[in-house]
Amino acid sequence: MSETYEIKITALGNEGQGVGLLPTGKKIFIPGTIPGDLCEARIASQSSKFAKGLCLRVLEPSPDRILSFGNFVPGADLAHMSYEASLRYKSQKVSGCLTRIGGIEPAALEGVMQEIISCKEPLNYRNHMQYKIVSGKLCLVNSFTMKPEDPGNPILEYRIFTRVKGEIERVFENAPTLLFDEVVVRGSERTHEILLELVSSRPETHEVTIGNVRHYIEASGFYMHLKSALQSDGYRLTGLTLRISSTATEKRTHSGLRVVIEGSDYYEEILFGRKFRIHSGAFFQVNIPQAELLYKCAGEFTGDAQSILDLYCGTGSIGLSILKPGQSLMGLETVPEAIRAAKENALLNGISCASFFIKPAEKIDFTGLSLPEPMAVVVDPPRKGLDDALIMKLISRRPGKLCYISCDPATLARDIKLLLKSGAFTLQSVRPVDMFPWTHHVETVVLMSKNEN
Repeated sequence: MSETYEIKITALGNEGQGVGLLPTGKKIFIPGTIPGDLCEARIASQSSKFAKGLCLRVLEPSPDRILSFGNFVPGADLAHMSYEASLRYKSQKVSGCLTRIGGIEPAALEGVMQEIISCKEPLNYRNHMQYKIVSGKLCLVNSFTMKPEDPGNPILEYRIFTRVKGEIERVFENAPTLLFDEVVVRGSERTHEILLELVSSRPETHEVTIGNVRHYIEASGFYMHLKSALQSDGYRLTGLTLRISSTATEKRTHSGLRVVIEGSDYYEEILFGRKFRIHSGAFFQVNIPQAELLYKCAGEFTGDAQSILDLYCGTGSIGLSILKPGQSLMGLETVPEAIRAAKENALLNGISCASFFIKPAEKIDFTGLSLPEPMAVVVDPPRKGLDDALIMKLISRRPGKLCYISCDPATLARDIKLLLKSGAFTLQSVRPVDMFPWTHHVETVVLMSKNEN
């Protein structure tokens, strides 16, 4: 495996790795390379079907390369690729999955595939960042080296987060501590509110850890220092929470015991002119302007329905954003805290025609629903896609409109194949959305209507 090869990169894999061919004809995936690169590489590992490679140097750079090889940006695995080229890659990624996995004929897809919605401001768009603490510094994991690094001049996070990060590091420098493993910073550029969460995996009992953290926050002046620094920049620190993640599962899922240390456990965001309260730990889209464009696609499609059924509703952000006068809304979600927030957000906006329930989407009983017709169903499942039981219920129920929002083109294509193969639905539109510039991730909104034939 120490032998080196000259590899011409011709495509990008699903996770943004360059793809080329070895002299044997076997595919090789090489992180950090892009189509058009001619690189010198060696094999890191291989199976009977493909190999994983390591780029030693780029001999001839692609015309789409904007950073020299080795200048990787932590958290931004496509930062070395021009923005226009990344948009082409994401569109091809979605269409490729739908034809290859979804079984949609290229000619049929061409008739419904829409141009990707680009991001007008692709820099400093993230409203949610999670940093690992290494020797008092707040770091991001480099997706190529898999090691935490100082992000330096970050390109993804809100600019105010850079200030927050610096002030937190200043506190840690003056009052070193081993209490914390990570810092989560969330906030809004529209309300100028910031929420902080400190993460600990200490082995002591929760009571001891909480007591030690409260003592540290008071003795170091952590909260008051950050509050004052943000206030001078025109922002408000709404609260500081502690998350104790003791197990591997809690660390992986960002869960565990949450405790409010100072202030509140939420900040407020504005979406489509409506106010949303985002609690610590709750899912919310990281790119607000792009979320509005994505939800606009869904809202225009479901606008003529009398009711909207929002499955995997989370904090209600989609349903409450696209809800129009005269429509009714019902949301289902398995996380009790999310349902509590959804109800809270409905009240914040004076919306009385929305109801939210703690229930798995696949347990929906369409026969017992009292929603007025015609009904539109919106699904925004996790990366694993829809449950088979829910797919069969959707096929049986055949709502007038079905809007599928996905963060994973592969599982989206798998589910679309079953929905279309049943004959219950007709594909109306596929629209990729660049929700996460400079990364390999892409959001997609697929619109389907009931097949009347």
